[in-house]
Amino acid sequence: MRLAKCLFAVLLLPVAGVAEPRPSDDFDAFKARRMVTPSLKCLDDPSQSYALYLPSQYSPDRRWPIIYAFDPSAHGRISVELYQNVAEKYGYILVGSNNSQNGLEAPAMAAAQAVWLDTHRRFSIDKDRVYTTGLSGGARFATSFALYCHTCAVAGVIAHGAGYPAAMSKEANDHFLYYAAVGDADFNLPELLELRRRKEEQGTGYKVKVYSGQHEWAPPEVFEDAVEWLELKAMQAGTRKPDAEFIQRLFERTEREAAEAEEKGNTLDQFYALRSLVVDFKGTEIIASADSERRLAALKASSALKEARKSEQHEMDRQRFLTETAGGELLRLATAGPEEQIQLRRSITSVLLRLWRQSNSAGSDRALRTRAFNQLWIQGIEEGQEELRQQHLSQAEAYFELMGEAVPDRPWPLLMLAVVRVRAGNNKGAIKALEEAVKHGLKNPASVSQDPDLQPLASEPAFRRIVESMGGAK
Repeated sequence: MRLAKCLFAVLLLPVAGVAEPRPSDDFDAFKARRMVTPSLKCLDDPSQSYALYLPSQYSPDRRWPIIYAFDPSAHGRISVELYQNVAEKYGYILVGSNNSQNGLEAPAMAAAQAVWLDTHRRFSIDKDRVYTTGLSGGARFATSFALYCHTCAVAGVIAHGAGYPAAMSKEANDHFLYYAAVGDADFNLPELLELRRRKEEQGTGYKVKVYSGQHEWAPPEVFEDAVEWLELKAMQAGTRKPDAEFIQRLFERTEREAAEAEEKGNTLDQFYALRSLVVDFKGTEIIASADSERRLAALKASSALKEARKSEQHEMDRQRFLTETAGGELLRLATAGPEEQIQLRRSITSVLLRLWRQSNSAGSDRALRTRAFNQLWIQGIEEGQEELRQQHLSQAEAYFELMGEAVPDRPWPLLMLAVVRVRAGNNKGAIKALEEAVKHGLKNPASVSQDPDLQPLASEPAFRRIVESMGGAK
């Protein structure tokens, strides 16, 4: 992954706490407390902005922990609105870049740098409690930022639905806390389960939370669990004043989790709960009993844990088996000749339709089939986006046509297909793609009328009819 090279630029960032001139715009931090500010422009670069939540007690008289959020589509407001109550409860500043998104590395880095500099100018930040979070590609970027931002010393990452970048350079600073949240139907579940194994072998601070859901920002209660874990680790490290009542509550909850997992016969959950009792509370005012350490050691050496790990690996292998052939065919689609492309499209469509039907039926394999389907569908979309970025319009069109035809309830690739056809000068084909997108469930008129890539269609009567059919302005 080329992201690592770009991230070395972050070494030029000023260290938190260095005196900076005070902001000169009319933003009032006190008036902005306990409300979401959707778009605060950066003082040094107004083209960059971020969504912001300041807790109700915020004051520059003391330093505050902060979480920087990176959404894969540059929708900073989504995570800030979703997690504002958690930020309020635990006294965190929460910001979400409105510019950083999946795609080219340099714009994402410029966005992160701009937000970092602006927040450190405007607000009083605890340099020992700076965290990043992100979803999907945003999670990889949040991780990369922590890996290479040597001067800003990110203390921890909350990753949603993805983990580390594909490749790491020797300059990586992999010493931060890591909390990964992933849905049981998320196609990246195997990746994060494998990451959990690696973290366990390394003996570093980590926690992986699997919840009922797909590839999405985790529910607020899961995010709160992540923040509570970071709070506990800060107390353990001495960067936050210990709170005996808080530690006791988390300790008792973890004990219950271990007991419930044992009762249900969920060996892996029991193991990780016991591990937390022994590792996460070490050095705090509450220390796990010798019995907890004995139980952890016994479970670690047990045949039950070996069998549980084997079953987990089997589930990961099954997803790989379901996606490996079609995934390779998707890669070949861009360079295939006309006849081979027809064959590939038939084969890929057949696999996608079968997995989509299975993912919508009852059965114990539903989550597995959902993960496999979403993995292939997202791969097809991302391949198309990459071809579009490189202005390979015919290849991009092939991907978006395929993904738009594969299943009946996904309008997004058809919207992207319209963009490709506009760039190719095929306005009639673009209108047809938009009409199909509406038939497939596209309901947001702004996604069409306000898309700058579709503005060449604005004078077309058919385009206006499409917008009006979705409830847009006439």
